[in-house]
Amino acid sequence: MDWRQLEQQESADRRARVEMQTDAAGHYRYVLSGWIDAAPEDEGALGDGVWSVEEISGIYGWKTPCRNDAARALRLRGVKG
Repeated sequence: MDWRQLEQQESADRRARVEMQTDAAGHYRYVLSGWIDAAPEDEGALGDGVWSVEEISGIYGWKTPCRNDAARALRLRGVKG
C-alpha cells in the first residue's frame, strides 16, 4: 500500500509526533514517532538526532476514530508510568 500524509501533530515538548495517513482505498492509520538525541559516539552522523517510529496503528475505515486515537497515543506517550 502507498500511504500519504493527511495531517501531523506534535507534543508540547516537540519530542514526539503523530502523523495521520491515508491510502488510495480510503483507509486510515497513524504513525507515532519519538525524537532520539544524537550521542557523542555518533560523531555527527545523525546531526542533532533522529525520529524513530514507535508505533504504527492498525487500519481504520473512518478518519475521526483514527484522529482521536492518534491524539490519544500522542498524549499517552508523554505519561510516565
